[in-house]
Amino acid sequence: MAVTRTVLPRKGLIQSQHGLTSYEADQDQNWSLLDSNVAFMSDLPVSLFQPLGCNGLVSGFVLSTSSTLVPGITSGVLFAQGVDCAPTVAPTLGPAPANQTSYLFYNSSTGFYFQTGATGATAGDALVGTVTSNATTVIAVQQATPIYGWINITSAAAGNGSVAHLLGRAPLCAIIQMTSGGAIWFQTPTSYDGTRVYFVASDAGVTARVIVW
Repeated sequence: MAVTRTVLPRKGLIQSQHGLTSYEADQDQNWSLLDSNVAFMSDLPVSLFQPLGCNGLVSGFVLSTSSTLVPGITSGVLFAQGVDCAPTVAPTLGPAPANQTSYLFYNSSTGFYFQTGATGATAGDALVGTVTSNATTVIAVQQATPIYGWINITSAAAGNGSVAHLLGRAPLCAIIQMTSGGAIWFQTPTSYDGTRVYFVASDAGVTARVIVW
């Protein structure tokens, strides 16, 4: 019996090969259901994100250093002004400013841009990451925290501290998960703002993960 291989049209799932069992019709039906109904992040309608203010990075758009002032970048998915940006090829960026750390943002109308501030120039802009340059090259990059992501905290001393969250906007919410003994909790009245998370640690060297979205 001939063996056939089928790639399903919606998500490229590979259907089980035929000619191996006597349950081919059941396998075909199951794979068809998966191809029709499995949801990926990029499938979610933007209407789910826009009312929540969840602009930001979803996946990809990985930055890299460069021998010029133009950083490397891959394709990816992000949301800005409630509109998705999901190019199939890597976007073309302009040069980053020389001799500084800049924040790379995306605006759904004007595209990618660099600025010195950690929050977008326009409400709803999506942060991609940071780019550090010298006079002629990109020497370091850091990826933005995804829409649903986390940051790690290690306290330098007991008492108040803060850490950049790299969401490009104020978090809608944040949750602390301890990863060591001791305790870390949010400062009051300001737990977080557009750029940083503010915490209190019980001792030096205490660690936690802060889930943000």
